[in-house]
Amino acid sequence: MNKLSLHKTQEWTREILKDYFIVDGNTLTAELYYDTFAELIDQNMGNDKVEKLNEILFDKINEILTLVPRKYQIHFLIHIRDLGEYEFEEVERILKQNLMLKIYGFTLERKRRHITSLSLLFGGVLLLLASYFLSRLEWPQIIFDVINISGTLLVWEAADVSLIERNEEIKKVKQYVTKFKDIRLVQDEPKKE
Repeated sequence: MNKLSLHKTQEWTREILKDYFIVDGNTLTAELYYDTFAELIDQNMGNDKVEKLNEILFDKINEILTLVPRKYQIHFLIHIRDLGEYEFEEVERILKQNLMLKIYGFTLERKRRHITSLSLLFGGVLLLLASYFLSRLEWPQIIFDVINISGTLLVWEAADVSLIERNEEIKKVKQYVTKFKDIRLVQDEPKKE
């Protein structure tokens, strides 16, 4: 791609982003609007001390993170008209806690995938070694083939988990770390009837 068309593409991208976000240099402000804080709370998890947010907010944040080019840092403004029984500072704390919990979840999932990948690789190598030694015995060929194919499939699955799926999780964490600038709460005035 030549320099002129790259510049045109960047201009075009910037113009499109301006339709949906506030763009200031390399900082982009994304505003999300909700009527009540209660619609963001997962009613099935948490206790009186800690509130767990459902995926409504984080699905939207993930969508924006994947939509926006890497050069931008994103500042999220969460507009909520009615905080209900919660204080403003409490809602901000809950938002930030849940954001940290989300990043922790990504990190934990990466570790799980790594362990799964190592287990699959170990099992696959064992089966391939077994098939090698069994091929020297006078057993039916089908037994050797089944063990060999199973071992090969496990090794391929380990490669898929460790290389492809793991990279997707790394990408999510990287987006949160590099693109995510800040999240702030804005309490809008309730609608007058």
